[in-house]
Amino acid sequence: MPIVSDGVQPLGKKQANLLTAIMRGVPVLGSGKEPHLLTDADVRGLLDTLPPGTDAQETGELNRLRPRLLNAVIGAEARRSGYIQGLPRHGAAPLLRAVGEAVRAPLVLRIVYGASTTLPLRALSYVLPAVRMVSRLTEAGHRAPHLQIVLAGSLGCWVNGLSGPAVAEETALLARCLGRLLPSLVPGAFGVYITLASADVEAALDGLVRTLTPARRVHVLERLSGKGGATADEQILRYTAAHVLVHDRATVPLALQQGSPVPQNATVIDIGSLQERHFHDVRRLFGPEEDVGPGALVLSRHSVPPYTMARGGDIGLREFLAGGSTQGRPLASAVRHDLRLLWSALPREELCRVVDEPQERPHVVTDVTPDDLYRCVDVRQEALR
Repeated sequence: MPIVSDGVQPLGKKQANLLTAIMRGVPVLGSGKEPHLLTDADVRGLLDTLPPGTDAQETGELNRLRPRLLNAVIGAEARRSGYIQGLPRHGAAPLLRAVGEAVRAPLVLRIVYGASTTLPLRALSYVLPAVRMVSRLTEAGHRAPHLQIVLAGSLGCWVNGLSGPAVAEETALLARCLGRLLPSLVPGAFGVYITLASADVEAALDGLVRTLTPARRVHVLERLSGKGGATADEQILRYTAAHVLVHDRATVPLALQQGSPVPQNATVIDIGSLQERHFHDVRRLFGPEEDVGPGALVLSRHSVPPYTMARGGDIGLREFLAGGSTQGRPLASAVRHDLRLLWSALPREELCRVVDEPQERPHVVTDVTPDDLYRCVDVRQEALR
């Protein structure tokens, strides 16, 4: 039976049919490579738990806008041309909730970059599925969402034991390139943030790991072994806990580097690579049984995390800016796909001109000093210049 509140009409038949038509056939990816395609029965079971509007005006807004927004985020065209793959396991319900909330609340599309000692050129393609989603949402009549980019270099550096100076240099390079690239691509607002590591964050990570029961601990380790760059058990658990703090609890301090801050009381939809489905699945284990679990995550087609160099052959961002070329060199198939996406947004020459020529930084935030970035990775200022 539908779950509805007293005095509130259940989801109408026309609305249920529209939402079902959009969600039918959406790939849901679990731990394996073969996706499960959502069926009518799958979707209608989820819709039975979806609350309708609380009054006639809100119900009208939901009925008019929710199908448009859902189609722009995960519909057939988004999957065909938007470099969108599908949803993680347990990802359909939070997406339906988020789209319903976004009818009235501000919407934020969030992309989180992990730490890297050598950024590949295709790292710049990681934002493009969200950029295209912004365009589809505005075309569907929604106000332009805010695009939030979180560079978690300092956090990943500490968790995975990477070189502080190398991560700081690559994080600064990525922030600079994205700050120059996004104004030409995003029709709405954007903000580029860095994470600020601290003793409080480290204590929160360790405390979160300690909340795991032995059975949940084993489940996390089995699911994430060999993923995310971590190797030792405690490293894997802290890396997963870092995902919880950034995505689900928003307790990691962030410093805005470029652009504008996210709007208050916003609804967030994360857009991440296929590997993020593993972390999304186990994030629900870091909390009480009655917890609603992780929020909405839409999976892009990036099959190898685009902020790490692919083992089968890749090209670094610095190498490209120095005149390096991909012609005549072996590249992993995932790299070729990501670069094809990048070139579809900006040809090689245009991309190099945009990200490599000295320009004034648009929308620079003046109350965040360079020392914030230097301190977060404990590296001398000279190393970043």
